[in-house]
Amino acid sequence: MFEKWYLEELMNKNIREIWPLTDNYLVSLMIDILNRNGIDKLLDKNTSITDIINKFGFCDKAYNSLRWILERLKFSEYVESTELNDNVLYKFTGKKIDFDAESIYRNSVEKEPDCKSAFDILKLMASNYDEFLRGTKTGVEIVFSPENIHIMNEYYDRSLFYNANNTMGAKVLNHEIDIRNNPYILELGGGMGGGTKRFLTMRKDEKKPINCFKYHFTDVANKMIRNIKKTLEVMTDDVSVFEFGKFDFNKSIEEVGAVPNTYDIIWAVNAIHVAYDLEYTLKEIYKILKPGGVLLIAETVRPTKGPMIQQEFVINTLDDYWNVKLDADYRPNYGFITWDKWVKALEKAGYDIIETVPDMRTVEKEHDNCYTTVIKGIKK
Repeated sequence: MFEKWYLEELMNKNIREIWPLTDNYLVSLMIDILNRNGIDKLLDKNTSITDIINKFGFCDKAYNSLRWILERLKFSEYVESTELNDNVLYKFTGKKIDFDAESIYRNSVEKEPDCKSAFDILKLMASNYDEFLRGTKTGVEIVFSPENIHIMNEYYDRSLFYNANNTMGAKVLNHEIDIRNNPYILELGGGMGGGTKRFLTMRKDEKKPINCFKYHFTDVANKMIRNIKKTLEVMTDDVSVFEFGKFDFNKSIEEVGAVPNTYDIIWAVNAIHVAYDLEYTLKEIYKILKPGGVLLIAETVRPTKGPMIQQEFVINTLDDYWNVKLDADYRPNYGFITWDKWVKALEKAGYDIIETVPDMRTVEKEHDNCYTTVIKGIKK
């Protein structure tokens, strides 16, 4: 029932046209990083990431991030790789950039102002990447510094692309509320509250009541909880249906003080993909769902035939990106995974009825770069 809305409204014309342009913009930024650090000269012939790090004295954390950049450039055929004695060697292919990155930026922002933060967050990271490679700045210090935090805030609040995740999740959450009787809702990893605000705004815009449910907002950080509480007090005169608390979904329900069979709906927007042990986390969440309860995971998903997601260029500099347990069946790579891997993860964790909203098999036939969905699992 959501397929038509997804293809015509959520994945609208501007998203479809500008999304691949941000890919081009990112390619330009990454090649500039290689050039200004002298890495391009090494890539004129086969070289390993270890050789690059040793040549320029980069820090240990640079290894994974350089691998991310080179693999992303390989996808777009600017770089090729070969294996020699269990060592991966990279080399430029000779393909040249045939677009102007700054023109892409200007024209895209002029057409759709809400895409600006997506470009700005990539540019912010790229402009500080030299210091990250040398270990003089961490990813956290770059994107969450006082002078740069406004860019991250704008990305989460206004980004044309990120808000698609909030909107998708909020749409499905509201639907689930409407078909249930006074449901008890738990939001996990609420962060800066983008999903919460979109859910509440959508409900108010559609003239739906906000006193027909109970809502428990959680995050691991007290600061996030304080911020959303203040925001909700501005958005609505009555916050009596909301409660707030800490919840670490990497811990057992006993450790966080959660009670089995409590919640009718548990949802999260772009949060659960950072769980260290995805199967364990999903099983613990299953325990606190009521029979008949539903888990709604609104996630950025890696397009089945597409490249790594652009924002991974930013978040792969954070420790949480790499600090996860991989699994060949449902989590074969770091970062975002494909929607079908999410389905496998919920199956492995024991959920009884599993589907994607919208039906991703249907929508991918119409648009092959669908990067957001809701994975829905029901407990019998």
